[in-house]
Amino acid sequence: MTSLAGRPQQPPPATILVVDDSPVNLQVLVRTLHGTGHRILAARDGRAALDIVRRARPDLVLLDVMMPDMDGFEVCRTLKADPGTQETVVIFLSALGDVADKVAGLQLGAVDYVTKPIQPDEVLARIANHLTRLRLERELRASRDRLDRELESAGRMQRLILPPSLPSVPGIEFAASYQTSRHAGGDYYDVLTLGPGRFGLMVADVSGHGAPAAIVMAMIRAALHSHPDSHGDPAAVLQMLNLHFEYLWDSAMFSTAIYAVVDTERRELHCACAGHPLPLLVREGAAVSPLAVDAVPPLLLMPLDHIPTTRVTLAQGDRVVFYTDGITERLDGQEHMYELERLVGLLDRSGGVPATALVERVIADVSAFAAGHESEDDQTVVVVGFP
Repeated sequence: MTSLAGRPQQPPPATILVVDDSPVNLQVLVRTLHGTGHRILAARDGRAALDIVRRARPDLVLLDVMMPDMDGFEVCRTLKADPGTQETVVIFLSALGDVADKVAGLQLGAVDYVTKPIQPDEVLARIANHLTRLRLERELRASRDRLDRELESAGRMQRLILPPSLPSVPGIEFAASYQTSRHAGGDYYDVLTLGPGRFGLMVADVSGHGAPAAIVMAMIRAALHSHPDSHGDPAAVLQMLNLHFEYLWDSAMFSTAIYAVVDTERRELHCACAGHPLPLLVREGAAVSPLAVDAVPPLLLMPLDHIPTTRVTLAQGDRVVFYTDGITERLDGQEHMYELERLVGLLDRSGGVPATALVERVIADVSAFAAGHESEDDQTVVVVGFP
């Protein structure tokens, strides 16, 4: 866009460094930039330019290529190698019009290449374009940083509604790990004390990630704790949650969930499942296998006329592993999935490992598999053991 005078409209004031070993060229460039509102700095050689950049941190450098001692290519290479200056916008100025020279400059990290003799309007237009782009990139980065801080804050708040500690009583062990994909997520677990030797265990996974999933997760937690009369009946808990969120049935949200009542005296689990991965039974001397729990579709989708409850009898030494699909669907850098088979294999090799150590092994193995690749889903593991 140009002004009525035919000159490009200028972006907000910036600091521009002009580098050229020719006093005449330097004067022409400074004069061209005069009146734009920008702060103009000048240098006549590459080493002086580097010193000014490190002290003044200009937004943009107009950099001559052909200079004695240190040419423009070397100056640009040095700038881009330094984390403190690598984001500086570099526009090369040169009498060299060869395509290979232009490509070489761009490959070093410059954003543009202007061939001498310079045309003032062209230089001003290119500067305006690149400063506008720089401003937009900074605004986008600032917006992203604000969003990250908000999500991080939401993640901290979300962790406050998870159990601060798990019950520690004779005859049973509880252990858990909860990791979000990015600050806040939709996984939820809880352990409720129902009476002597009886506990309610909830594991849920709200669809999606980020703030919407975290909000629904918090709402599920609030609804669960608002209806303590249902905690002793797994089917009643899931039915209550599904009906409570009837207003979400027509939305894109849903939640898998499993709720179990744990009886330590009888060593029994009474489970109801709504579309959630089945818990895995780890028993010494036997292959790891999923519990044979009847399931219905996920919550928040539709009416559920009947939710069955399955009773599972356990033995001393048994451990039951509840998890969300963020564990088995964790990806590595090559987009390979962790898979249920690997989790089962790890549990098969875990012998008589107690609940806490078993959770630690699962998380360590998943992390080793991912090898630093960022998780795309929340990951929750809860283990109940009968020592």
